[in-house]
Amino acid sequence: MIHDSLGSSAAKYEALHPLFPQLFEYLDSHLDEMADSAFDGKHVIQGDDLFVMVGTHALKRPEEAALEAHDRYIDVQVMIAGAESFGWAQRAACTEPRGEFDGDNDIVFYKDMPTSTVTALAGEFVIFFPEDAHAPLIRPEGVSGGCRKAIFKVKVAGK
Repeated sequence: MIHDSLGSSAAKYEALHPLFPQLFEYLDSHLDEMADSAFDGKHVIQGDDLFVMVGTHALKRPEEAALEAHDRYIDVQVMIAGAESFGWAQRAACTEPRGEFDGDNDIVFYKDMPTSTVTALAGEFVIFFPEDAHAPLIRPEGVSGGCRKAIFKVKVAGK
C-alpha cells in the first residue's frame, strides 16, 4: 500500500507499473472535471487495462467495512473531496474469506480485521496492490457526510 499526495510526488510512482504514467497524466488533465457530478461513472482510458470510476460515496463505521482484495487489478483511489479512512491488512495473513473469490468482479471479501488504518484527505491518493487487503469507505473520526473519489483500476501485467 502507498499513501501520498498528488502533485510532484505522484511522478515518483510512475516506474511501478507501465500504465501509471498514463494514469497520472489522465488524472492531472481531468482532476477539475472529476469534482463535478456530471463526470460520475466509468471512464475507459485504455480498454480493460486502465479505467476509472468517479463518484460520491457514503461512509461507514469501521465495523461495517469489510476487507477486500483483487487479483487482476491494482486500485489507485484518489480523494477529490472529503476524507476517507481505509483499513489495511496483509492479504497473505487473511485467513477468513467471506466466500469464494468472485472472478467476474475480481474481488474477495474477508472476515479478518484490518491491522492498520490510513486516512486520505482531498488531494491525496492510496494505491492497493493485489497483496493488500483493504477496507474502503470508513468514516474518519469527526467527519460527517460522504466523500468524492476516483478509483482507477490498473490491470496487473499477465493477469
